[in-house]
Amino acid sequence: MEKNIKILAGGIIILLLAIAGYFAFFTSDEKIYNEDSTGVIVVKKGDTFKIILKSNPTTGYQWNESFDENLIQLINKTYNADEPQLMGSGGMETFEFKVIGHNSNTTINFAYSRVWESVPPIEEKSFQIKIK
Repeated sequence: MEKNIKILAGGIIILLLAIAGYFAFFTSDEKIYNEDSTGVIVVKKGDTFKIILKSNPTTGYQWNESFDENLIQLINKTYNADEPQLMGSGGMETFEFKVIGHNSNTTINFAYSRVWESVPPIEEKSFQIKIK
């Protein structure tokens, strides 16, 4: 009887460890923000986060980012077209940033414009960043 209890307890421990391992490996703490995100983005040095904005480069417009490069580093910028990919349809521009500063407040600004035109952007977005 005592041997069965030890086997059952061992089995339960193995099961709990397997469940914890699954969630540690397959869940993500990835921080993703979009144009509907509100409030301050709170991060710490070494964190990465993404900002995703609707875009349609077939029109010549694209998002141009500006930020304090002493605090934040742009590590990747990609465009993913909507599916199905139809002529003239848009997609999403993804900006991935890494926090390299600490104990600061800053802003990431985006301007949606055609880089060759000298007119104001047709849209602007700002994201407030608090670095702990």
